[in-house]
Amino acid sequence: AVWQGYWLSRDHFGPFVVGSGLGNPFTPSMEMLGQAMAMVAQNPDDTVTVPSNMMPLQAIFASGSPRLVNNPLDFDPLDFEALRLDPSTFDQTVRVRGQAETMLKESQWARNFANAHFGTPDADFGAQQRFIGVMVNMLSQMQGQYAMQNLLSDDGLYYDSDGELDYAANWVMLQVLSDIAGIAASDDLPYTNPEMAATFDGAATMLYQALGDRAPQSATEATLAIRALTFRAWTAGDDELRSAALSRAQAIADDTLLAVTSDDLVEGFAAIAGLISVDAVQGDGRYSDAAGALFDELIASFDADTGVFDVKSTYSVDDVAWIIGGLNSLILEGDADAKAAALPVFVTFFESTLDVSGLQLSAPPGKNGAMAGEFEKNLASVVYYHGADTPPPPMVGMLTVPAREISWDGSAWSVTDTTFEPAGAMHLANELNWLGPHLGALLFPPVSP
Repeated sequence: AVWQGYWLSRDHFGPFVVGSGLGNPFTPSMEMLGQAMAMVAQNPDDTVTVPSNMMPLQAIFASGSPRLVNNPLDFDPLDFEALRLDPSTFDQTVRVRGQAETMLKESQWARNFANAHFGTPDADFGAQQRFIGVMVNMLSQMQGQYAMQNLLSDDGLYYDSDGELDYAANWVMLQVLSDIAGIAASDDLPYTNPEMAATFDGAATMLYQALGDRAPQSATEATLAIRALTFRAWTAGDDELRSAALSRAQAIADDTLLAVTSDDLVEGFAAIAGLISVDAVQGDGRYSDAAGALFDELIASFDADTGVFDVKSTYSVDDVAWIIGGLNSLILEGDADAKAAALPVFVTFFESTLDVSGLQLSAPPGKNGAMAGEFEKNLASVVYYHGADTPPPPMVGMLTVPAREISWDGSAWSVTDTTFEPAGAMHLANELNWLGPHLGALLFPPVSP
């Protein structure tokens, strides 16, 4: 499941952000592309091929049909015209949550592609994947600048293009602005850019201040806040800000998450994720114990034969993301008993929702994966890449993304809404990326009080 999560996460965002057209595109200059290639490919035996008809997005639309308007078999594999969706189906609202989750997906994958797993600029493998790393790092910055210019209000908060304010989305935006700032400031990654570091660090600090004493109104918002605050603490150069951000994260856990009960399945697993995030920083065990106790209550309704929780029959893609995120948090940082108990629940729920339900609308055939290099097609079976029965795009005419909603009728799954909604889909892609193999992406930043 860890490797499958990694590949599904990769499948979810690549075709979407550079091929689908689901947003406002921009055209990178040839000079920019040339500089990117020079950064990553310095061995004549391992060159970069720039895909044709790319449509990188600077703004992300709220939703659209995932049905392809073209048959991919009619195009070269690197002709991204094959990935276009139908503009007549697009909800062209730019929502902060979808924008921020997509940016976070890109910044975290930029970290992955900088790993030695993909070689070095003088190596004879991995140039194409390192090029993707440079591109997604650039995309996250371009989308962040679009948000600053078009979604940022005078009060320092980010509003959807229709004027709606979503506090949960602003916490995700704080997390990713902080992440981009840290990437640009790092000497350990190939994306160092002091000017971008200063821009995004300033934007993150301004949003941190604008959120002020905001008290999250749900476990999901509280966990997004805790994740954002730990990232802000990690990448901030100001010790006083770092300390204050960590104190706020702990206070949110104390005020909101310790009181969460098992009455709502999704809120419960979101609370587990937030409690473990705080425990990973504080390390005193109190939050981990609370997460373990809540988990024990939540799994009372879990059917290990079907991989479904009996108390819930309809799952949005965001619901699936939160449940997987809570289980993964326990597996990574929970105590020994919680890890042992969470692992079989995670595997069964993952297989039921990602491999059996039809939530994943399509996946590249065989061991391909999105832009997979030959050196990456070495895992034992296709099930390390996607569910064995997940159809390839030409068979179903669908982009390699998840649907909006699935339902369980007591004996079988059905896809009840195929709409592609980036906010939930990219949240799921992020949770899947954080399963492992931890090439660079990280759920728990290395920060301490």
